[in-house]
Amino acid sequence: MSKQYTIAPFSVFSLGALFLGQLVLPAHAAALMGFEDSAMLMTEIGRYNQEWMLNYSPALGHAIGVEQMRMSGKGERATTITGINYTGLIKRWNLPSAQANVWFNGSVGEAKGQYDGFAYTPSVQFDMESTRLYFLAKARMIRAPGMNYDTAAVQAGFSFYEAGFDDTQPWFVIEAKTMRNNDPGLQVTPALRLINKNYFLEFGVTNPWQGEGFAPRLNAMFVF
Repeated sequence: MSKQYTIAPFSVFSLGALFLGQLVLPAHAAALMGFEDSAMLMTEIGRYNQEWMLNYSPALGHAIGVEQMRMSGKGERATTITGINYTGLIKRWNLPSAQANVWFNGSVGEAKGQYDGFAYTPSVQFDMESTRLYFLAKARMIRAPGMNYDTAAVQAGFSFYEAGFDDTQPWFVIEAKTMRNNDPGLQVTPALRLINKNYFLEFGVTNPWQGEGFAPRLNAMFVF
């Protein structure tokens, strides 16, 4: 039987207190879509999964697009899921010195590979951010006939210094992610993230202390 992992509960309220001391929000640190009438391309490239999504935002708080992800459990052939994606902003809080959001994101499509058939990937994401601090928690179902790659992740980070609106700002971010029926079940990735008003680039290493589990990872997002 495959191992299953969970992430311990986190305190949103205690982190929120730290964020209230900051000033201006960073650009696109955690957003899942761009501004109204914009397009966004997001991608993740790593050893354990690869993913890209292209969406268009016809109205504030809504985006539609296409998505493809490729992943595999230990000893399994890779499964590729291709589908139509929707992103919606459920709730936004404009705090005195920070911003918090709840997002829905999900796709429906087809799985091919180790598992075949109708696939669906609904997720809920909470994030809170300022110019200097950042926190995210996400839960996602990844299902197809016979397949359960449900994931849960938390991220936290800080910027090295304040930056202007047109400047690129460097951040240190660390993520802990679990995926059911996957080995390694716990993936910890420290990373350097560069945020600009139109993009972010993130370079990290997953489980750097493990010889066999050591893996580079690249995340990128572009708004145009």
